[in-house]
Amino acid sequence: MERRFFAAILFGLVAAAGWPVAAQTYPAHPVKLVIPVPPGGSADVVGRLLANAASAELGQPVIVDNRAGAAGSVGTASALKAPADGYTLVQCSIGSCAINPSLYKNVGYDLFKDMTPVILLGASINVLTVNNEAGIRSVKELVDQARRQPMAYASSGVGASNHLAAELLKKMAGIELTHVPYKGSGPAITDLIGGQVPVFFDNEPSILPFIKQGKVRALAVTGKTRSANLPDVPTMEELGFAGFVIEPWYAFAAPAGTPEPAIRRLNTAFNNALNQPAVRDRMVAMGITPAGGSPEVLGRLIRSEYTRWAELIRVQGIKGD
Repeated sequence: MERRFFAAILFGLVAAAGWPVAAQTYPAHPVKLVIPVPPGGSADVVGRLLANAASAELGQPVIVDNRAGAAGSVGTASALKAPADGYTLVQCSIGSCAINPSLYKNVGYDLFKDMTPVILLGASINVLTVNNEAGIRSVKELVDQARRQPMAYASSGVGASNHLAAELLKKMAGIELTHVPYKGSGPAITDLIGGQVPVFFDNEPSILPFIKQGKVRALAVTGKTRSANLPDVPTMEELGFAGFVIEPWYAFAAPAGTPEPAIRRLNTAFNNALNQPAVRDRMVAMGITPAGGSPEVLGRLIRSEYTRWAELIRVQGIKGD
């Protein structure tokens, strides 16, 4: 699989050799960015923020096309089937570009054959939260209670990072938790607050306001370090769960075979956008740490994340809808 991935990159390099004239004027017209989720969520906000910030440097608008469906697979597949000319991008996430290909029988694309990495935008964390009335004040208390009696946990959908975070906790702690999938974080948070479900490993950007308002209790975070927004909340690793690091990420990719000069031009434009103070401040305020770097950085992340989650999905016997 990795050989196919590198072959896709090589194909782009070869194609670039015959692209000298176009490279001088690229981009000559607007670039389309497919965001494979509905408008309004954190992924959509980040994608639009970077699209707008990079447009000035590219000299052409980056036009957002929200194309939701099948946990991001519909939009991703459509974007990766577009002409490999540098004028179509897709927003990747830990779900669409690491988890989904192992979870569903046919997502409509091959991560290592159909896609060329462009740039890693940034990453957030998940926060293990519980209902205020559950009487749980620590991860130890949660684990102890689950050992006495199986508990339910919410997710924003099958295969979401907050779903697999709870599955990882089940595996590492040796406990039983019953999965209650919702259609997005919004309804899951509503039921968490209302007490219909006691546990939710949500992404920090969406759950943070409710933690700050005291409507739910945060027990731990899944980052390598504590969150600047929740400095008093320990990491899972601090609590003894070695390797329990989950940092949902956002990135941009292009169809395989996109000419190398276009990839480098886009990468430079988005890196510069990520260095704009207004962009960085907006992302940090959302609970997302800006990243950046080369296409190769994103390529290595996708390979490692795909391998990691494929193994958990296999061991836990997780099935997509």
